[in-house]
Amino acid sequence: MDFLTGIDLNILLGNIISFIACVIMVLIGFIKNKERFLLMQILQFTLNAISRLFLGAIGGAIGSIISLIRNIIIAKWKCTKALKISLIIIQIALSITTVTFNPITWLPILAAGIFTWYIDTDNIILFKWVVIITAAMWAVYDLFHLNFVSVWFDAFTIASNGWSMVQIKKSRKAEEIK
Repeated sequence: MDFLTGIDLNILLGNIISFIACVIMVLIGFIKNKERFLLMQILQFTLNAISRLFLGAIGGAIGSIISLIRNIIIAKWKCTKALKISLIIIQIALSITTVTFNPITWLPILAAGIFTWYIDTDNIILFKWVVIITAAMWAVYDLFHLNFVSVWFDAFTIASNGWSMVQIKKSRKAEEIK
């Protein structure tokens, strides 16, 4: 137990839980079906919220919880502009009451808002770009909150979604040639 001396247990637990969530997050990047992608994110967001609570990243926890709720709602009901706007407003309202006003702590709110706005796009390439951009926002946030595991996996998520996008484009091009 001497190796734990000086290590903040919350940071350790937060990073362990984050590791599990991040493995799921990267694997999700290889999924080419948006419905499966969104369903697997429910598990990922649950674990992310828990890890971020351990790390004291309240804005990130709220972003994860709202994203979790968003995916559950969208899995059950049709995604409308009114629904998307409502989810974004709820997230902003919850965040105003719990996070400080600095640009870093607002990155998860912005990322979730962007993702929510584009969640119903039929353009899988656009969807993958949105994932890449929002993952980059999370990487900055995670670095700020010492969530080192997530920073690496945010980078892997960007890479897996980029790879998936290239594969989708290749298969489309192959279909055009036929």
